[in-house]
Amino acid sequence: MANKTNAYILSKKESGESDLVVTFYSNTFGKIDLFVKSARKSKKRFQGKLENSNQYSIEFVKAKKINSLNSLTSIEQAKNIRFYEFDKSIYIYRSIILEMIDKFEIDNQPNSEVFSLMDFFYLNINSNNEIKKIKTTVKTINKYLKINGVQPTIKKCYSCKKDLINIKFFDLKNGGSVCNKCKLKNKPFILNLNKPINTKTLNRDFNYLNNLLIILLKFCEYHSGKIFNSVKYLRVI
Repeated sequence: MANKTNAYILSKKESGESDLVVTFYSNTFGKIDLFVKSARKSKKRFQGKLENSNQYSIEFVKAKKINSLNSLTSIEQAKNIRFYEFDKSIYIYRSIILEMIDKFEIDNQPNSEVFSLMDFFYLNINSNNEIKKIKTTVKTINKYLKINGVQPTIKKCYSCKKDLINIKFFDLKNGGSVCNKCKLKNKPFILNLNKPINTKTLNRDFNYLNNLLIILLKFCEYHSGKIFNSVKYLRVI
């Protein structure tokens, strides 16, 4: 009996000579790995259907053997999201969000908030406005961290609650911006910003938003214990 659900593709890896293992995040089953037989040579069956640019309606059958992967049997677009062609920043931001969810989520634990957040991201990232795209990405990461109970404090010192005009230091361990006085308490976990982020103009300054995005990804790395490969792309946006 086939299982049906809507899902986004998080990642893909090659298996054997022509197969793929595709990691999906679905609204019904959460994060799942599915075996896709002959995906790399079957042009008619899977052509254009295994890209991470759309939400899909998928069907899969459970493996008969223990410790074997379930198999994808059908995949069709659930939403036709038309991204701006050859938009490098959309590709990078999408890679960041998909990598974050892939590395934080545990297999087979569905969360409707996470799936809805992916809907939000895919709907709003499709823009030719660079500020909107990076704000959408920062907002998505913040919301995701909130869902997981680790949302950092940005515009106030997390320790003394003082409003900050300029963010100069960020405490990775305790999760938040920190003032000069309070930073001495947890010095080994402090990020020192070469260029302070002005909180008054943060939402309309691309460079400030880009720096904040890097900080959030470093925070994700610290709390997941995993390296985020997508961080390196931010230097070339």
